[in-house]
Amino acid sequence: MREIPYKAVAGGRTLFLHVSPPRESIGSPAPTAVFYHGGGWVAGSWRMFLPQAARLNALGVLAVLVEYRTEGPVVAAEDAVAAMNAVVEMGHDIGCDPARIVAIGGSAGGHLALATAVLDLPNTDPAHRPAALVLLNPVTDTSGDFPAGFGRRHFDNADQARLYSPMHHVGEKTPPMLIMHGMADTAVHHENSVDFARKVTSHGGHAEIILYPGQRHGFFNPRIGTSNRPGAENGTYFDRTTREMARFIRLTVIEKP
Repeated sequence: MREIPYKAVAGGRTLFLHVSPPRESIGSPAPTAVFYHGGGWVAGSWRMFLPQAARLNALGVLAVLVEYRTEGPVVAAEDAVAAMNAVVEMGHDIGCDPARIVAIGGSAGGHLALATAVLDLPNTDPAHRPAALVLLNPVTDTSGDFPAGFGRRHFDNADQARLYSPMHHVGEKTPPMLIMHGMADTAVHHENSVDFARKVTSHGGHAEIILYPGQRHGFFNPRIGTSNRPGAENGTYFDRTTREMARFIRLTVIEKP
């Protein structure tokens, strides 16, 4: 796995893109998945999506796992957009097809994936938007707190919260997306995803949503002591959600004309 610096930040810290090449080539440059981990913008690690990245590598997808500052949504979103810009700009060097990028995120990482697709932040380049999105119990509305949204307390005022709220920035150019959400989630209510998908479709976009009854926040993560082999018969939610992720990526960026 390559570690590529993409940004220097305060305190002498350098942020990295962790690039995992496809195991089987389906052409060069390759369709690319850019992963943003969860953790409420204040915790978590780029390593959290390593199991999903390995599955996509087996399909011929280049995986990029983003390291970003866990210091709240404002700086995290700034880093998320800078990382996407870097992936596009370094596409030739890392083997990425800039026209076939899917941004993937869970929880607050879902918000960051959406930030690269729909928000207009200072370092946003409209030419660097992802072609598709895969979102797992994502934060879609930062103008409120549970159950109406998530994260309002992280912002200075209501206007700033709306500025960073994907729900308030959906437009005709919002890319197609797959949303997966557990219906027993007590951190981000699943109705937030239902409302978001409805708004995307009302603007003429494509939003596929799969709800998982009885499942809580982070239900898609691998579980210790269970098999996470592709096609495992135990039917772990990691396996189920990763299969759906792969299916959607095939349709949107692998088999894209």
